[in-house]
Amino acid sequence: MDKIRQALKEIKGLDAGLIKKAQARLDSLTKPQGSLGILEELARQIAAISGTLNPSLNHKVIFTLAADHGVNAEKISAYPKEVTAQMVYNFLRGGAGINVLAKHIGSEVIVADMGVAEKISAAGGPNNFKDKKIALGTKNMAQGPAMSRDEAIKSIEAGMEIFEDEYG
Repeated sequence: MDKIRQALKEIKGLDAGLIKKAQARLDSLTKPQGSLGILEELARQIAAISGTLNPSLNHKVIFTLAADHGVNAEKISAYPKEVTAQMVYNFLRGGAGINVLAKHIGSEVIVADMGVAEKISAAGGPNNFKDKKIALGTKNMAQGPAMSRDEAIKSIEAGMEIFEDEYG
């Protein structure tokens, strides 16, 4: 929990002045104002987060965090929980849609098992796999809490560790 508290202390608000400058720059481009839709919103956010109007996105990573959800027992999902592990292996082999998109933009895909309901084995396989399993999936939230407070804290901290391993 100390890790989370420390991270929360370090979070700062976005620079409103930089957001306005980024929008002015976007509006000065040869295009109808606002025509890029959500891309303009993302551009403003990236400028404000990075602190510059010309941010450089050199080390691109797509974090794919996988887990099963106990509420699947209520038959609300289009797919059975066995599909989760199959998809994780597909991500690791580079055969999923996200892998194609990542390759197109020059990004790496890092896959983390946060709580897949079966053991994922990437032994001898790609180095883009992180085993951060908290439990074998969550519990069924239709019958009670999906996670304990301790599991939720461990999940957040595991996500932070995955990021820190890459950018720390």
